[in-house]
Amino acid sequence: MGCCMKTKTSPVSSQKNGNRQLFNILGDLSVQIEVTHNPLKLPLDSLFQMAARMNKKRGFLFVSKVLGKHVPVNPQVSLLSGMILGLLYGQRLNLALPVSAEEAAAAIASGEAADDTYARMMQHPMLLEENTLFIGFAETATALGHSMFHAFGGAAAYLHTTRELIDNVSSCINFEEEHSHATAHRCYASDPELFSKADTIVLVDDEMTTGKTTLNIISDLHAKYGKTRFVAASLLDWRSDEDQARFRRYEEELGITITCLSLVSGKIQVSGTPIGEDGSVAGLQQNREEREPLIQVISVADLFPHAASEDGSSAYLSGTGRFGLRAEEEQEQLLAVRRAGEVLRPYRTGSRTLCMGTGEFMYLPMCIAAEMGEGVLYQSTTRSPIHPAAAEGYAVKSAYSYPSPEDKEVRNFMYNITPGSYDDLFVFMERRMSDEQMNGMMSVIRTLGIPAVYLVYFQEKTGITGPEPIGSYSPEDVVFLLKDISGAQLERPTEDREEAIQSGVHYSEMLPVEYRPTEQYLSLFHETLGESASRIAEAAAIVAELILRKKGPGIVLASLARAGTPVGVLIKRYLKQIHSLDVPHYSLSIIRGKGMDENAVRYIAQQHPDRKIQFLDGWTGKGAIRRVLAESCRQLREKYGLEVEDDLAVLADPGRCAETFGTRDDYLIPSACLNATVSGLVSRTVLREDLIGPGDFHGAKYYREWAGEDLSNHFVDWVSEHFREAARKAQLEADQLHMQQDACRATWQGMKDISRIQQDFGIQDINLIKPGVGETTRVLLRRVPWKILVNRLDNPDLKHIMMLAEDRNVPVEEYPGLSYSCCGIIKPLKEGAV
Repeated sequence: MGCCMKTKTSPVSSQKNGNRQLFNILGDLSVQIEVTHNPLKLPLDSLFQMAARMNKKRGFLFVSKVLGKHVPVNPQVSLLSGMILGLLYGQRLNLALPVSAEEAAAAIASGEAADDTYARMMQHPMLLEENTLFIGFAETATALGHSMFHAFGGAAAYLHTTRELIDNVSSCINFEEEHSHATAHRCYASDPELFSKADTIVLVDDEMTTGKTTLNIISDLHAKYGKTRFVAASLLDWRSDEDQARFRRYEEELGITITCLSLVSGKIQVSGTPIGEDGSVAGLQQNREEREPLIQVISVADLFPHAASEDGSSAYLSGTGRFGLRAEEEQEQLLAVRRAGEVLRPYRTGSRTLCMGTGEFMYLPMCIAAEMGEGVLYQSTTRSPIHPAAAEGYAVKSAYSYPSPEDKEVRNFMYNITPGSYDDLFVFMERRMSDEQMNGMMSVIRTLGIPAVYLVYFQEKTGITGPEPIGSYSPEDVVFLLKDISGAQLERPTEDREEAIQSGVHYSEMLPVEYRPTEQYLSLFHETLGESASRIAEAAAIVAELILRKKGPGIVLASLARAGTPVGVLIKRYLKQIHSLDVPHYSLSIIRGKGMDENAVRYIAQQHPDRKIQFLDGWTGKGAIRRVLAESCRQLREKYGLEVEDDLAVLADPGRCAETFGTRDDYLIPSACLNATVSGLVSRTVLREDLIGPGDFHGAKYYREWAGEDLSNHFVDWVSEHFREAARKAQLEADQLHMQQDACRATWQGMKDISRIQQDFGIQDINLIKPGVGETTRVLLRRVPWKILVNRLDNPDLKHIMMLAEDRNVPVEEYPGLSYSCCGIIKPLKEGAV
């Protein structure tokens, strides 16, 4: 969607008075700048223009004319902007410079000789003798930091922070960017020695306004790695006297040094009111005409190495700096960059080409653009929301908004693309995206009036595509292998659904209306959690210890959605907290009568070829899911040659049909109570042909509207607090169970009890009997119950069962001799069923 906001305000203007310059932005919003240091005599208008952004923390933005983000730029000019910072640092170290900083500054100010200056810098990197780690800040400075790093050889290394949460990978450092629209930064260094061995750490950002972001990461690096020597490099440094004093206090209090480098520094004073932040782009033209360009997909995946992480993932490139990069690796990468430029150059159809990076993926596309010939401009998509305006001198004339291909919950933007300005567009994507994921972006591109569009992918379309984010758990806790079908109308009232199921409609083709618990029931949940948290923690700990003894540390957890999901989160957390083992955890669908999601298991095997899969669930009932799991694993072996063990680990095994369990007592696991609100706000899983295609994961709905009532993280947080006190006892119990195999043998005693109930009550359909506290709870929550059988009426673990039965007027009968605490019997709706 494109926009060009018409405004009644006067055109953007700047009034200069000596070293002071006043920028009127929009409305009454203005910024006055006093330049205090400009050693290279760079004109301010060669570095930036001003714009109003949608951010209540800071309502304006210095829109860089050299970064290649919001404004199209000669790629060599953008690359030189980082290299000039490198030259300034080289001067401080008394290194031999390939060109002077003044010469490079003149090249970016005028645009002339940029190609020649860039080529000389590339040919003669400055050599560093001490280990120096350059860190570029996401998203805007990933390329700036990389190009500064590229000016050096020898003992230099590079890493950029990221806003992305990478599945099952732990971040080395975390910090916040105070004034950003997306504040959290993470670092995924594949080699932690990048930090521990660094003598100096150079932090690179496009701009320092307060310096708080820089101090946040310095604090974390000092605390975790004891680093004491830092350099803060930026194009613009607007720190106030108070901000600079804060830097000096940090130096004194922590015993560190912070050297600051910038092209321009000074003070700013803001006045007026920020333009409103409403989450949309003001003045958006909703109905721009779409024209179908020539669209072609090009792969350069074979030219670039991919990150070889421990979990087997290869979706990310190794040369971006996201996982760390050393100087010698950077030099090797230049050959691939030049080859990619040679591959793409013949696709150009005219003399006006726009190359577009995406999000944090800026540097490699920028370098390739520099190899594609004359008449090429470069810019990148961004997460940053900016108000567009047609005012003269205003930095952002047009804006286009769309859902990110990587995460549809995130809005992305393109800026300053005038329809009809280019002959061709090259869009660079690090990872392969499906047509569905690209729909939003392509809808925008079709409005740009560019005749030829090339989607350049750096990852081949192989194997099974990973999932889009769903659910309220952190991806560091669990990744749901589920297709989000939130828009489908699948819920049916309890009685209608029961009648449909008993008439032959499969339960996975519809959903129950989610039970919204009463205040009384919520109180019972919290009371039960308080009473049983240590008991659950001990059971989870025993299961985790047994898994380690049976399979070792090289495992991947696969919980069965959705009852198994919180159990998987607990076991993952226990292993990390007690054993410092960070194992991957996925949650996938298994459906009685249809089997386990084969695509999900294949995806796990694809991502983790050297790990053993451990399936997890909450508890056992009749053992139906245990049988489905065994049959599904057999089919996976036959169809795909996957050797997957069908061992199912559960917290509670009252049915005596699992061999890895925390207990065989039948008691309430609170996560059975609240359905979606304690299972990541995810529905039961769905498998219906009109919703789930052959290449899809099974589906589920994500109840975002219930976020205010979500207790998913509260439950696992509460239980996790008891792990340390439970660990020793759990380890002893696991040792005993592991040595006494007969004690763990599956006897299927629960099924014998079910057969007795069938005979005593004349029940023809065994599926109408739901044994165990967890399953009985579900019968009372979302089925049509006939009666509840309990092993004894005074069982203290059945308080909530008694309450729910009373609420729904369901009779409760004592039935001695059960291996379960209780059984729920569903009301048969057909004659002769009982």
